[in-house]
Amino acid sequence: MASSESSPSARPRVLILGGGFAGVGAAQKLADAHAEVILIDRHDYHTFQPLLYQLASGLLETTAVGHSLRDLVGHQDNTTVHQATVTGVDVDAREVRFDDLAPIAYDYLVLALGAEVDFFGTEGAADHAFPMYTLPHAVRLKDHLVERWEAADRDPALLEDGGLNIVVVGGGPTGVETAGAMTELYRSEFAKDYPDIPQEQARVTLVEAGPELFSMFEPKLRHYATKALTDRDVDVLAGERVASVSPTRVTLGSGAVLNAHTLIWGAGLQGSPVGRSIGLAPERGNRIAVGSDLTLPGHPEVFVLGDIAAIADAKTQQVLPQLGSVALQSGEHAGDTISRMIAGRRTKPFAYRDKGTMAAIGRGAACVQMLGGRTMTGKKAQFAWITVHLALLPTNQDRAKAIVDWAGAAVTHQRSGRISVRVD
Repeated sequence: MASSESSPSARPRVLILGGGFAGVGAAQKLADAHAEVILIDRHDYHTFQPLLYQLASGLLETTAVGHSLRDLVGHQDNTTVHQATVTGVDVDAREVRFDDLAPIAYDYLVLALGAEVDFFGTEGAADHAFPMYTLPHAVRLKDHLVERWEAADRDPALLEDGGLNIVVVGGGPTGVETAGAMTELYRSEFAKDYPDIPQEQARVTLVEAGPELFSMFEPKLRHYATKALTDRDVDVLAGERVASVSPTRVTLGSGAVLNAHTLIWGAGLQGSPVGRSIGLAPERGNRIAVGSDLTLPGHPEVFVLGDIAAIADAKTQQVLPQLGSVALQSGEHAGDTISRMIAGRRTKPFAYRDKGTMAAIGRGAACVQMLGGRTMTGKKAQFAWITVHLALLPTNQDRAKAIVDWAGAAVTHQRSGRISVRVD
């Protein structure tokens, strides 16, 4: 094995693992720090996960959801980016090992490797479901949907077998937003693209194990979301769970079998398994418990952030959800804290700023629950959703792309991204 790469200067080295919201947030906060910053991810891009369902439904192009990491932090004089996969972390030796990169020693470590999809042991789900957590997931789903409609156009017998039916698992924001986007894709674009296919033979069903959708929202918003979906032709099955999945069938816990060639999984996440490689015993969902300053207990030089971390809210002591806003704020806090530590300044505990919870259900339909209990629905809520997501997008170029695509879809009801490109 190659020897561990050491710092070429007297500056402390900050090694950031993961180019998601948390990793990028930390790196950007370290731009002016007297440090050598190294950002490593297995991909060379950052994924804006809240908009993956819009890529999958053809509303946005790939470049509006995936962003070059070098574009985001490469202009920082103290920061370099490498593409590699983490194979091990030794917190005692302060060293990280990779697949195609020499081991790297660090003074400070930012562990922001994100999460993996949790299928909760559902039979066949890992092999046949379409998750919605990564850029390849969204592209794969988009291509699959186009392929199914093309196949049904050639062979109408597929319609009776559920060839165009979609089952979406999960009644949280991911599942609800995805179900709404899929039915709009079906009823607007594919209805025009394939006029000979009866729309009643292309169904979208949302399955939620709990008694209602949007358990994190107030009751009136739960009812609003359910009605908005049913008004858009989505079949909502609450109080049901998926027991098993095959390529063409979805079996529910009640024994009912749904004919569907597409099952989209938006039901849960678990932290990256790297925690176990460190010798830790992660908490529920494979998430690593951290202190109030987001450091690993016993290792003040190791920060654990984002979806892989079990971060307790400073006020309620409840573990914060795996959201982009939590990841970004935790990353920015860690970057600021490390800068303060290097400069010998006082640090502060992490305090999450809850800006509310929101979801876009479809054109003209969204719901927002803000801190303090105030709620919004309809077009006002959709405008608020657009404003927040534009602010979260990492560059002005990305914002411009999203505005053009959203405005175009609103005016023409067209989705330019609904094509599948195959290499011959």
